[in-house]
Amino acid sequence: MSAAYFTHRRALIIAAASAVAALVATSSAPPARALEHVTVALPNQPQKQLSGEPIVKARDGGMLLKTADGAIHRLPSKSILNRKSDSEPLVPLTREELSAQLLAELPPGFRIHNSKNYIVCYNTTPTYAEWTSSLLERLQRAFIAYWKKQKSPVKAPEQPLVVLVFADQASYADYSKKDLGASVSNIIGYYNLETNRIMMYDLTGMQALRQNEGARGSRHDISALMSQPEAEPLVATIVHEATHQIAFNCGLQTRMVANPFWLTEGMATFFETPDLSRSSSWSGIGNVNYSRFDLFHDNYDAGKVIPLERMLTDDKLFQTPATAVDAYAQAWAWNYFLIRSRPKEYAAYMKAIAAKPVLVEDQKGQRVKEFQAAFGEDLGAIEDDFYRMMNRVK
Repeated sequence: MSAAYFTHRRALIIAAASAVAALVATSSAPPARALEHVTVALPNQPQKQLSGEPIVKARDGGMLLKTADGAIHRLPSKSILNRKSDSEPLVPLTREELSAQLLAELPPGFRIHNSKNYIVCYNTTPTYAEWTSSLLERLQRAFIAYWKKQKSPVKAPEQPLVVLVFADQASYADYSKKDLGASVSNIIGYYNLETNRIMMYDLTGMQALRQNEGARGSRHDISALMSQPEAEPLVATIVHEATHQIAFNCGLQTRMVANPFWLTEGMATFFETPDLSRSSSWSGIGNVNYSRFDLFHDNYDAGKVIPLERMLTDDKLFQTPATAVDAYAQAWAWNYFLIRSRPKEYAAYMKAIAAKPVLVEDQKGQRVKEFQAAFGEDLGAIEDDFYRMMNRVK
């Protein structure tokens, strides 16, 4: 993965938080569960009506609004033209309603593929859409089962998760440049915290192949192609982004809270190793992620590892191209170590982070204290245990 991937992947999270910094400074207590109906005029967008549940209300009238499609909207006070409220609860859109909204929003030619827990909206081949949903269904089933076994309070998402699959990189880039900017050409897929969707494109080139030669391929062909060593980082990216989407929708993590990057990204890398040879199960959870491990091991041998306290507190490590790849490798190693050696403590730590207030930045020293509360006061002793265990990994 390119440095641009890491920089802009994190920029999506940073933008979501920084754009509502004023809400943090002036927010009122969490509102009662009720609907707000607003007419808004946002920059470079037509005027529109939104109805949803306020997550945060600012004293100046701005808000974060969660709508029935699962999206979270940043609404500065000056963008709200009129508003009214009622006492009705927010009811998530049904599969049919969500599908209709997607088709109305996207260009002509998109279709819907439904699976148990996903809506795949696509304009590539139906076979690739089916392959994608099969991969993600297996991941979600295994992910939730894994964390339930760890006694984490996870549950199935409240509505189907949305994945957009474009036929080619060009159409994907045209749609996604509003999120990714100039680096869209370097990023093959991503999860957007605000829309709650995954965006990607057909990585096999099957659409172009079908147009030129009339070949369609099968799910078996796709799995064979994506099982090649050259495709490993591509599949890892899909799984990584899908892991974020599941984690933020099953109760393991909370959107728009101060999630430490080392935790969020390291946990996702823990799930990056699927076995595509199996069609009915997911055997990759907890396997050594050798692309991450090899880099971590090389850095360890070269004396270039990141001290634990800095990794806990310095999110810029994951945002800066010069350090991002190394930081992801070390985040994988730490999550691997903690999940394997201290599973109960790790689950409790995840629960504590998920319970943090929305859009409230961590205070100086807070992250270290949170880590110590879960895993122990002596960071030096924990680091010693970490290096001993990682030296035994083969």
